[in-house]
Amino acid sequence: MNNKFNINKIPGFNDKYSEEISFSEYFDNKFFIFTEKWGYTKISPPIIEKTNLFSNKIGSSLTSNIYKFTDPSGQEVSLRPDFTSSIMRMIFENNENLPSNEIRYSYSGEIYRYNNISNKNYISQNGVELIGNDNLTSDIEIAALAILFSKEIIGDDLLVSVGHVGIISDVLDYYNLSDRESIFILQNLDLISKENNLDLIINKAKDFGLYIQKDLENIESKSFSNEEYSRMLDFAFSNDSNFSQTREKKSIIEGLAKKYEKNTSVEKFSECIKLISNLINIEDNLEESVSKANKILSKIPVKNNLSDFYNIVSSLKNYEIDLAKIKINFGLVREWGYYSGFVFNLYNKNILDKNNFGGGGRYNSLSNSIDNNISFPATGFAIDNEKLTENIKNIKITKKLNKIIIYVKNPIDYDFAIKTSIDERKNGNIVLFQTKFSSISELEEWSKNNGIFEIIYFEKSKLIRRKI
Repeated sequence: MNNKFNINKIPGFNDKYSEEISFSEYFDNKFFIFTEKWGYTKISPPIIEKTNLFSNKIGSSLTSNIYKFTDPSGQEVSLRPDFTSSIMRMIFENNENLPSNEIRYSYSGEIYRYNNISNKNYISQNGVELIGNDNLTSDIEIAALAILFSKEIIGDDLLVSVGHVGIISDVLDYYNLSDRESIFILQNLDLISKENNLDLIINKAKDFGLYIQKDLENIESKSFSNEEYSRMLDFAFSNDSNFSQTREKKSIIEGLAKKYEKNTSVEKFSECIKLISNLINIEDNLEESVSKANKILSKIPVKNNLSDFYNIVSSLKNYEIDLAKIKINFGLVREWGYYSGFVFNLYNKNILDKNNFGGGGRYNSLSNSIDNNISFPATGFAIDNEKLTENIKNIKITKKLNKIIIYVKNPIDYDFAIKTSIDERKNGNIVLFQTKFSSISELEEWSKNNGIFEIIYFEKSKLIRRKI
């Protein structure tokens, strides 16, 4: 087609037709019936919010992928890249007394994130939030709800991976690593789990901009004299063009001291890497995995997160969930800085690339992104319902309606045809009027390729049915 106005759809977005819409409606209905039985109330926040609601999200990597623009009033707004931030905004805006009790919400809709790799810039998402409860029972409920609903859709094709962000956080805290060092490790867990060459990892850390030193001579605990600070300044100004004489001496000294104090020795960094590598390479059942992790973490003084992890996963059996089908993965951290505790991913084993179709966990700090003075616990999960059902065959959505064509060639049959169409629709069938085709045989050939169940036509005011 000659499209002189170039009005093709935007890349990354798809048109939806009847079959896909029908499945989406079926999925939503099933999801809301399921979650309602667990006490979750359906909500629907707006598709557009103020941009800073999302850009302030703690630990978010979404900022550069948000669809943002200025509305006619001059306000910067965005298409929602997630639901959780909007739900937090709803709680702050509509509840004078922020959650002193548990709040349970369920939702459905599309979120929008620019993605130039997958060329898919929206996700059809269903999810729940449990807000106001920091007890392990809420983590258990969220995990069980996600697993049982997913299993109802895809049965034994469901795979579940579970972890706990707090366990690796305990390790990083013990070694007193800087934020950048921690981020480097978290971003390279796959490399750390597979790579035995520590020099390669350390060199990559240096390329990342980390100051990994061979011998710090206890520099972290050392006090610097004014003379030593002066030498640092002389070195800085003569070797670093980024320093400006307009900076105050005090701020320069503070910056330098902080820079030196954040240096980490190769020995300490390597020891941390080895410990984390041993931890995330554990592959066993729950009992053995936690036992091995406990030995690996023997240096860590407090291991409450490991204990919590064990209690959460072991309690899933109370929901008749087979623990043998749950993979323990201490390297699963999801979005660092956002998730703070127990986390899980959901997979369909039929999908070869093994990308998760959903997951969730605990995130207790999100409310701080709206108000630094208020913090309340939250946990939840979300499912990409299109990914969930990619490889499902012969799924029974609803009772399939028969599609019937009423073919009218002679105007004298028109009134009879109208009455027939009314009766057929009352019987639950889909009825299409058709007057275009020149003959029944032509219509019959077309019907074979278009899902038509039956043709009804008239000869000498007599009704005739022909099954396709």
